[in-house]
Amino acid sequence: MRKIWKWILPVLGAMVFTACEDPIDVDVKAGEPKLVIDAFVNNLDVSQRIRLTRSIPYFTKPGSEPPVSGATVVLIDTTDFTNPKLFLFADSGNGNYIWKPNPITGDTFTVGRTYALVVIEGGDTLIGFSKMNPTAKIDSLFVVNETGENAGFVPGKYVELAANDLPGTGNTYWIKTWYNDTFRNGIFDMNLAYDQAGSPNSSQDGGIFIWPIRYGAINDFSKPYSIGDKVRVEIHSITPETFYWLTLIRNENQNGGLFATPPSNIGTNMFSLNPAKKRGLAGFFCMSAVSRAVITVK
Repeated sequence: MRKIWKWILPVLGAMVFTACEDPIDVDVKAGEPKLVIDAFVNNLDVSQRIRLTRSIPYFTKPGSEPPVSGATVVLIDTTDFTNPKLFLFADSGNGNYIWKPNPITGDTFTVGRTYALVVIEGGDTLIGFSKMNPTAKIDSLFVVNETGENAGFVPGKYVELAANDLPGTGNTYWIKTWYNDTFRNGIFDMNLAYDQAGSPNSSQDGGIFIWPIRYGAINDFSKPYSIGDKVRVEIHSITPETFYWLTLIRNENQNGGLFATPPSNIGTNMFSLNPAKKRGLAGFFCMSAVSRAVITVK
């Protein structure tokens, strides 16, 4: 037996130290760029932005998407087709189209109304529709002192949201958090709610949002807040279509490992009015009503 091991051990060692990974260069041909429409508009009294860019190949550095200028971007209140109200977004360069609300003149967006987004670009007219649904009211934000009894929680101060889902099933929300005016926009920070839970299958309606939504997703439990930190939370109403679209984005981003499924193209709710125009489209259009609250940690 000893003689056998004298031969086996050197062979195994040689296999370990000589094993290597050969790099493989994959020639991925870039497809035709798509027009990407980022149109998340809300009813806050701040400048609203719609952004137009061209898509980039998969392995290209994110953030290098070419901006699209020279387009016409307009929102239309479709409540009264005989006398529609138009909101023209001005081209401010770098792919950004801006519109500023004016409550004095009545140039604001109204909960319960349906809006059409029209984009004229490259000899094509694109259109999409979204209803501005009501949103849940924030009752308060309050500080929770974690003592370390919960496993994985660094002791310290965290913030919890007190808010109830609107009565009636089918309400969908995107709950956003800012830490000292910096938006927490990581994929794991995407806090989506369907009624008071995170899934349409929960059958929970009209009550306080469940713990993972009102507390878990608002905090990074490895980094407690310090005294003087400012935390802002906003509840944006979104359409059910937007909820599923954002869920697909989150799932695709986390799609990996042994049981990963083949990646799939994520659709859009914008479409072309020119049947002869063959072009790729991406992005989404959503109108949101917003409730917000701010707390300074003490």
